[in-house]
Amino acid sequence: MRLTVAWVAVVLALGLAWGDRALEVVTPLASAGPGWETPLGRDHLGRDVLARLVVGAWSFVAPGALACAAALGLGVPVGAAAGWFGGLVATAQRALTASVESVPTLALVCLGAAIFGPTPLVLGALAGLAWAPRVAEAVRARLESLRQAELVLALEAHGVPPWRVLGHHLLWVGCRGLLARQALTLFAAVLTLETTLSYLGDLGVAEPTPSWGNMLSFEWGIDGNPWAAAAPALTLWAACAALAWLNEPEARRG
Repeated sequence: MRLTVAWVAVVLALGLAWGDRALEVVTPLASAGPGWETPLGRDHLGRDVLARLVVGAWSFVAPGALACAAALGLGVPVGAAAGWFGGLVATAQRALTASVESVPTLALVCLGAAIFGPTPLVLGALAGLAWAPRVAEAVRARLESLRQAELVLALEAHGVPPWRVLGHHLLWVGCRGLLARQALTLFAAVLTLETTLSYLGDLGVAEPTPSWGNMLSFEWGIDGNPWAAAAPALTLWAACAALAWLNEPEARRG
């Protein structure tokens, strides 16, 4: 896990440093193959494929982080209140979850992008809003199962304040693995959403700003450097596989 975080940090740091390099057009070298300076070659406009691939990571990392913050920031308090108090609070939470989940996430994000513009902030905020009811439902279900545990009853019998029982023993100790799993799943969903919208064009990240989706769309079907299209496709697959792999230990911890 630490190695993965360090690797992601290096990629993101390079993405900040290579911003201008990713936009540089060198027409005489259009569709050039891999070389020492450009290990993945250039696209059909002569832009460095590796630089664009690295900079393009920011197109889903930034909205993914925002989506996780929004989903956890909204879903955890609602789910905690529903699981702790039960009754009408839990009923209202379940009704809210059902109403929001009745709208497909892709449709909600597309509508928001059409109204507010296809920006990373819009993508992240709407994805987090759409995912928050799932977080709330997961937290409510976990707290309802933990609420009657012997440890909780013993803590209450010994006079431990309810806020500490809820905040530390139930949410932090009992739900942190669950919340990590929710965050990783949401991050993968945002990656897929961003790539889909960018591939479609109008509602995603627009050229010349790179993203893996518009890189794939921009080079698909063009004769020239095969890595210009293969690199974003393989990177997308590797990122999804890595997120699924990271999610497995969290799923075993519950």
